[in-house]
Amino acid sequence: MSKYYVKDGIYYLDYDLSKLEFELFREFEDMLLEKGYKYLSLPSAGSWEVIERQEVVTKEYSLGIDERQALFGSAEQGFLEYFQNSEVTEEWFLFSFNECFRNEQNLNGLKSLREFKKLEQYCFCKPENADKYFDELLNNSIEFLKKHNIEYRVIDRTLEDPGYHIKKYDIEVKTEMFGWLETHSCTYFGNEQTKRLNIKGGFHTISNTGIASPRILIPFIEKMKNAPNNNI
Repeated sequence: MSKYYVKDGIYYLDYDLSKLEFELFREFEDMLLEKGYKYLSLPSAGSWEVIERQEVVTKEYSLGIDERQALFGSAEQGFLEYFQNSEVTEEWFLFSFNECFRNEQNLNGLKSLREFKKLEQYCFCKPENADKYFDELLNNSIEFLKKHNIEYRVIDRTLEDPGYHIKKYDIEVKTEMFGWLETHSCTYFGNEQTKRLNIKGGFHTISNTGIASPRILIPFIEKMKNAPNNNI
C-alpha cells in the first residue's frame, strides 16, 4: 500500500508516490519543451531584497537563512533575481523547477506545508499580448488536468485577492479530503514587477503554477484509493 506522512510541515512519500510525483513533473516539463518554452535553472534561495521588492510571498511568510539571504517561496522570485537590473529584449516563455519554502503557520497535511516542490511558468510579454499569453499559461495547466481526468474549476480572484496584480485566476481541483482545493494560480502583473526589479525593455510579466506537489498528488491518491482492485 502506497503511503505518505507529514511531520512538522515536511512531507515524505514512499517509492510508488515518489515515482508518481517524478513522472508528473517530467510530463509537464516535456509538454512545455514541446511548445517551445525554455528551461532556466534557478536556486531555491536568494536575497531578502528581491523578496521585499516582489512583495507576493512576503517577508513574513519567508524563511530566513541569515541577514542577507532567505529561502524562496516560489521560482517566481528566482526569475526576478535572475533578470533584475538587466534588459529583456524579446518575449520569453520560461519555466523552472525548485524546492519552495514558506513560513506556513496553519499546517494541514498535504495541503499546507513549509517545504514543497513547484514547477513555475513565467512569461515576459508585450502588453498587447498579455491576455493571449495569460490564457496560454492557464490552459497549459488545464490541459494537464484534463489529460488525467481531474475535476477542476477556474475562479477569478482578481478583485478578491490582495496585491498589485491586474488579473489573477486560480484553478481548484475537487478532492474528498479538502473539497475544492487550490492547486494553481495564474497572475498577470502588468509592468509592476519589471519596475520593482529594474528590468528594462518594456515587457509585462505573467506567472502560473505548472505543478505544485504534494497538493497535485491529492486527487491522484484519492482516485487510486477508490479504484477497483487498487493496490495502494
